[in-house]
Amino acid sequence: MHDIQPTDRVSLEEHYAISQHAYAEARMLQNHQYKEWLEEIVADDIHLWMPVTERRYRKDKRPEPGPDDMAIYSDDYSEVKQRVDRMYTGTVWMEDPASDIKYLLTNIEAFHTDQADLFKVYTNVAYIRHRQQDERTEHVGSRIDLLRKVGDKFQLVRRKITLDARVTVDKNLYFFG
Repeated sequence: MHDIQPTDRVSLEEHYAISQHAYAEARMLQNHQYKEWLEEIVADDIHLWMPVTERRYRKDKRPEPGPDDMAIYSDDYSEVKQRVDRMYTGTVWMEDPASDIKYLLTNIEAFHTDQADLFKVYTNVAYIRHRQQDERTEHVGSRIDLLRKVGDKFQLVRRKITLDARVTVDKNLYFFG
């Protein structure tokens, strides 16, 4: 399902609805509403994926990493649920005290696909995390989402997060967005 291609751009009204969905999701994650995010946003057939990327010369024509290649994480619903459940146990030392993460979303482009209920959405993202008293890290990148329209809401079916930095100085990448 990662290879579903976009077709036509969505209408202004559809773009607004998809953008508002993205902002609401970011707010939920910023407010540590992980159970609500899982129940309201995440589809049962989710694939949440952050591939390991490498900087290549332009002449290097190898294909980009696929869903079966090495990844920082490559989670299905049960793995995402397990990570969410862990957040409520008090045993995730890297999130005690909890990080404050801001999800900055920009350049949202949304497209129809050949399936009437699926939309492909491209977004530039910045994650700014504050931990403890003086720890601050930033991650900038992009994500490609596949959203399924269910009634008047959207479910997240696929998310590929690509960070621009090849090496991160953060202690963990324990975020969902």
